[in-house]
Amino acid sequence: MSLLLAVPFWALVLAALLIGAMNLLRSRKGKEDDAPGSNGQAILLAAIPLGFLASSLDCMGLMLEGCSPYCTFIKLGWIPLMTLVCAAYLITRKVWLITAIALMAFVPLAPHCVCYNPGNGWWIDRLGASPVCYSWGFVVSMISLGALRPGAMFWPSIGVIYAIISGAIGFFITHHYLHFPW
Repeated sequence: MSLLLAVPFWALVLAALLIGAMNLLRSRKGKEDDAPGSNGQAILLAAIPLGFLASSLDCMGLMLEGCSPYCTFIKLGWIPLMTLVCAAYLITRKVWLITAIALMAFVPLAPHCVCYNPGNGWWIDRLGASPVCYSWGFVVSMISLGALRPGAMFWPSIGVIYAIISGAIGFFITHHYLHFPW
C-alpha cells in the first residue's frame, strides 16, 4: 500500500482506538446531565447505518448483489433493519434497543467476502472468506454507541465517525470510478 493511503488509514485506525478507549474511560465518571441531547443522539445513531452503507459501497459499489449471498443480505436486509432499530430507539428511548443495536453490529463481521484484494487476501487464505468488508461500519457503531453514554467525548467521536464515513465514501468513489488503488 502506498504511503498516500497507508498514513491516513492508520491515522484513522489510531484515532478510532483512542476515541473508543477515551469514551470507555470517561463514561464511567459521567453524570446523566452530561449525556448528549436528542439531536446529538440522532447524529450518533444516524452514523451507524451510514457507516455500514459506506462499507457496503466500498465493497460492491452501487450494485444490489454482493460477492456472496450473505453480503447481499447485509446490504439489502440487515442495514435497513439496523436503521429501523436506531430510529425505534430515538422514538421510544427503550434502553434495550441500544443493546440490540450493539449485538446487531456484530452480524456483518461474519466471514463472507470472497473478493480477493489486499484487505481480504490474508483472511481468505486462512478462513476461505473475509470478515473485514464491514469492519469500518462496526467501528462507527461502537464509537457511536459509546458516545451516547454520559461523560463520553461527543465532538471528537462525531469527528472520527464521520471521518471514517467520509473516507469510506471517498474510497468508494476512487475505487469504483477511478480504479484507484487497484
